[in-house]
Amino acid sequence: MKRTSFPWILVLFLGSLCAPPAMAGVVVSMEYAHVVPAQPTPPGPRVKVQEVFWYGCPHCFHLQPVLNRWLAHLPPHVVFTRQAAAISPYWIPQARAFFAFKRLGLVPLLHDRFFDAIHIRHENLDNARTISRWVARHSHVSAARFRRVYRSFAVSLAVRRARQQQDAEGIHSVPTFIVDGRYRTNPSMAGSRRQLMRVVDYLIHKAWQRRHSQ
Repeated sequence: MKRTSFPWILVLFLGSLCAPPAMAGVVVSMEYAHVVPAQPTPPGPRVKVQEVFWYGCPHCFHLQPVLNRWLAHLPPHVVFTRQAAAISPYWIPQARAFFAFKRLGLVPLLHDRFFDAIHIRHENLDNARTISRWVARHSHVSAARFRRVYRSFAVSLAVRRARQQQDAEGIHSVPTFIVDGRYRTNPSMAGSRRQLMRVVDYLIHKAWQRRHSQ
């Protein structure tokens, strides 16, 4: 028995040496869950990571500095995207704001500022009028132009598709991360904001291995 068990112990030991540090202690159903059924992702070798958030969420706001530091070191085989949560009617005005930002190319300029306006300066940004006026003060886009995009069919369609996708992915709270359409995690599951990004790293590694083993 000793001679037959030793090689398996050696294999397990060497396997642990090959595993990235982010993999240590990550447990399915605790730190992350499977998306069932898995959702389609764009073709190609890169792993897709999507953050689902709500501008009014304090947890999403406090995650931003941690997330921004993580994004500064994003590896080339990972594609990161954001999606505004549309799982509550109360969240729809700010979901529309995000998709209007995207249509107008304003996300890099306004994303963090919009969070700050709500959570630091406590501005009331929950309807087309107040959001449009805020955008006009902080960008080159007029309030009238932004309001047209905010109320457009394209933005309405984006919100509806986001709601459908979030239902399919089993998202009930924010912030939530979906990795490659297959894995779901959030701060509650991971244990903390910092640990959340370690779990995301682990899931990226897991998805990358799966893509390249097929």
